[in-house]
Amino acid sequence: MQEYGSANLRNVAVVGHGRAGKTSLLDACLFNAGAVNRLGNTANGSSFLDVEPEEIRRGFSIDSKLVAIEWQGCKLNLLDTPGYPDFISEVKGALTAADCALIVISAPSGIEIETEKDWRLAEEMALPRAFFVNKMDREHADFQQVVDELRVRFGKGVVPVQLPLGQESSFQGVIDLLTMSSKFTSHEEETIVTGIPEYMDEAVETARQALVEALADFNDTLLEKFLDGEDIPQHEIGQALSDGIAAGKVFPVFCGAAAQNVGVRKLMNGIISYLPAPGSRSAIGTEPGKEDTLLERTLTDPFSAQVFKTVVDPFVGRLTFLRLRSGTLTHDDSVYNVSRGAIERIGGLFTMQGNQQIKVTRALAGDIVVTSKLTATRTGDTLADKNAPICYEPIAYPGSMLIMAAYPKKKGDEEKAFGALEKAQDEDPTIVVFKFPETKETLVRAQGEVQIEILGERLTRKFGAELAFREPKVPYRETIRKSVKAEGKHKKQSGGHGQYGHVWLEISPQPAGEGNAFTETIFGGSVPRQYVPAVEKGTAETLAGGILAGYPVVDVKVNLCDGSYHTVDSSEAAFKAATALALRKGIKEADPILLEPIYNISISAPEYFMGEVMGQLNAKRARILGMESQGRDISEVKAQIPATELYKYATDLRAQTKGRGVFTTEFSHYEEMPPKMAEKVIAAYQEARK
Repeated sequence: MQEYGSANLRNVAVVGHGRAGKTSLLDACLFNAGAVNRLGNTANGSSFLDVEPEEIRRGFSIDSKLVAIEWQGCKLNLLDTPGYPDFISEVKGALTAADCALIVISAPSGIEIETEKDWRLAEEMALPRAFFVNKMDREHADFQQVVDELRVRFGKGVVPVQLPLGQESSFQGVIDLLTMSSKFTSHEEETIVTGIPEYMDEAVETARQALVEALADFNDTLLEKFLDGEDIPQHEIGQALSDGIAAGKVFPVFCGAAAQNVGVRKLMNGIISYLPAPGSRSAIGTEPGKEDTLLERTLTDPFSAQVFKTVVDPFVGRLTFLRLRSGTLTHDDSVYNVSRGAIERIGGLFTMQGNQQIKVTRALAGDIVVTSKLTATRTGDTLADKNAPICYEPIAYPGSMLIMAAYPKKKGDEEKAFGALEKAQDEDPTIVVFKFPETKETLVRAQGEVQIEILGERLTRKFGAELAFREPKVPYRETIRKSVKAEGKHKKQSGGHGQYGHVWLEISPQPAGEGNAFTETIFGGSVPRQYVPAVEKGTAETLAGGILAGYPVVDVKVNLCDGSYHTVDSSEAAFKAATALALRKGIKEADPILLEPIYNISISAPEYFMGEVMGQLNAKRARILGMESQGRDISEVKAQIPATELYKYATDLRAQTKGRGVFTTEFSHYEEMPPKMAEKVIAAYQEARK
């Protein structure tokens, strides 16, 4: 593959709802560019892009892929992305690297959940957007209905630049509204370019007028000619279209049938002709260590790049995907990782067509390339010239909503299993692995159950690490509600020195959150001073181990007030044992209760789902604190919910809101658990001890 300057590069993130045909579209692009000798098909598992066993088995993409092809004297860096919501990190990374988002829509299905999400993500990043209405050959395909829906949802800037030639089973090509020509596939599978069919004249004229009107809204020259009724040359319309797309004011709509490779070449030509090249806007970062000092980089400035994806493979090693923001990069260069303060040596440098690597010797500003063997670098990091450092904003990923506990399936595999989990974090930043000290479990945060399921499969396949994912333990607490006085006597005689320890403890509740306290009010030496630390230690250990259900006892004050000893048989161990006896007896008499953790939860979802959302929250024992509008028909409800009810709530909310709801949580406080639920927890603990 030859070297391309920025003017001849196009970086496009191909996004959209699952099964809209994104991968089929890029398979067709590969075929048209001559990179492969047959047309790949996801339906029969012959795609050149979805090659992972987990993707083939499920029939949808899991990872984003770089598809670099040469077309009409340009290099197209097309980024295929998953449409399943659990893999949002792949979409975010691709959009970070791209100069434009191409949103693929299934003609029979129209706008779907991920269509809206991808639009909003691209809009937040100020990326130009275009649409490709796919599957025009399918039953119920209606191009005009999809366009009308797009204009209602996303504004009058949405405008077709093509019309379909037929639809459903009669679909055979597209009509270009700029060149005013049609391109279709004959029964002999020959591609024929011809004029506009007579029966389409009126529809084409109406659509072209709509296109010119949309462009005239922001182009004064075009507006004057339009109002004067002048003929507007094709090149002027094309230039206005390019300007409108780059400015984020016009959103062109292409159409075709990717699986049949109809309309794909016209789309590839349109990407080159109308979508922006790198450098249409400067890269903005900050001065390292000074977040309030903004820096600007143009294509000709010293080298800088951002990592938008990492792949960790036990055989290939670590692959790092880079978007060059400025300067050039050559293999064997030494670069400065600004994010981590480390010098990295660039290994091999290559581009990719799916999983096929193509070596390059040098990459120019604006290009997307892959390198290997970077040790300190992670996704989101900034690489730059050591003498001209800049730090680009890290990629912001949505918080993970599902928490599962991970356990190795085989004893002795802990190190291998948890090491593999760390590598998984490098590949997908939405996976967060951490040790929870209170339950001593390794917890994994993720977007959803499918992500967890695929994570387990991949760790087994790639690293031989078999993990089971379970519901995490809830870190309950125990406490008491009244004061008691309890005696504990440990006396044992077994020849020689015996064991003797005797204590009286006053046990009383403390205000919530104050923790445990130990005091002593011994008079007359009933318990010698040297044994008081043993009583204190015994108190701490017994309370930490729990009384009712094995959970730590909190907010309790213990006072050693009396006891006795034996000059020969008493020992620290004996007094610790006596303390444990007194506490176990006393706490059971002090009206003990279980406390459960309560979390603050904020749920964002469309307003029309809020009644169901709040109904489900009530069913989950949540306490609703309030609701407010976030604009765009989105509302946010705030509540407090027991941790027990949060397990798999991500799945419940997604089903209830058709994938449009998201939530965040943070720990708030502990409060008393309902007696009937507490009884079940206590009974399960006692059963497990038998």
